[in-house]
Amino acid sequence: MKHDQVKIDKSSWDEIHVDGWFKGLIPPEWEIEDDDEVIIYDPAGFGELRLNMFVKNNNRSRKQRAFDVVNEWAKELGSSYEIEVSFFKRSRGLIALSAEFVGSEPDGEMIFWRIFPVVGEKLSLDISYSCSLEDRNREETVIENIIDSITLLETAENKIKVPLTD
Repeated sequence: MKHDQVKIDKSSWDEIHVDGWFKGLIPPEWEIEDDDEVIIYDPAGFGELRLNMFVKNNNRSRKQRAFDVVNEWAKELGSSYEIEVSFFKRSRGLIALSAEFVGSEPDGEMIFWRIFPVVGEKLSLDISYSCSLEDRNREETVIENIIDSITLLETAENKIKVPLTD
């Protein structure tokens, strides 16, 4: 699966910073909630992005850690879900995958999930987007541009303060 990103003008977008761990851009009409996890959404939209920061220190490559996130989602969502995985972004010190899952909820509703593990040297974001299957393409360009704008802030200060987990 290949994703051809459509770049949009983000000059009017708002810059967000979350707990000093990452920054990114979101459209001005989108909102952000920062409680136990970060949720970004358009109040008039179709789905939501959920961002969870985690730290890995297990001597695995960024690529391996990104695939670990995808595999965890595959286990959580169950084997009845279909999955497609591709590289979304590669830059110095950062790798991001895109994985798509489709499946049904217990009530029969078909749900579309798109997972973006964004993996840096030590810090990583497990980003998920979910919406009803029929709405899967409605926010695709905006979601891809939000993910593309994300930068991990892996300063020496942050590396020292972050509790290591496995």
